[in-house]
Parts: sequence; structure tokens; C-alpha cells
Amino acid sequence: MLLCSPLSGTAATVLTLCCYGTFYAATDGVLMALAGPVLSPELRTTGMALVQTVQALAYFGSSVAFGAAWSQWSAGPATAAAACAVLLAVALTAGVLARPRVEEVTV
Repeated sequence: MLLCSPLSGTAATVLTLCCYGTFYAATDGVLMALAGPVLSPELRTTGMALVQTVQALAYFGSSVAFGAAWSQWSAGPATAAAACAVLLAVALTAGVLARPRVEEVTV
């Protein structure tokens, strides 16, 4: 949302990089912590690599989509669409994480 703020130049660049670094620090470890217990021990490394690859592809796709929206609609509508997408993703994630887990029964 810094794109629509009155900040510009060095201040906006530094604040954007700080927010970007905070985002990665807050999400990458959490994603691996969520994926680790779900994956079987013999496939854990491969599974985590696959999760990271899909995440990187999703970041790429969302960046391309935002760039296209910015080019087509300008900054304001593109940023509003991105904010709506974030709200939808947060709601979907909360719904998925709130579901009770089914424990495996071993005999």
C-alpha cells in the first residue's frame, strides 16, 4: 500500500524493502513449520522443496498479474484489487487452518 502513500524517493524505497524483508521473515519459516509435520519423513525434503517452488511460482504469477493490472488500470485500481485479493487469501487460509485435523491411526 506504500504505492499509494505520499512517500517517495529514498524513504519509500527503504520502507518498502523493510516491509518486504519482514514479510519474508514472518512467512517462510511458518510455511515450512506447517508443511513439515504433514510430509512423510522419507519425502520431507522433497516436499519442502516442492512447497518452496510452488510458492516462488505463485509470487512470480502474482507479480506479473499486478504489473498487468497496473498497466491496464493504473495504480489505484490495481492496488485496490491486490488488497481485495489479500483479504480473500487471508479468509481462505483462516478457513483451511481452522478445520480440525484428522489424526492417523497406526495399528
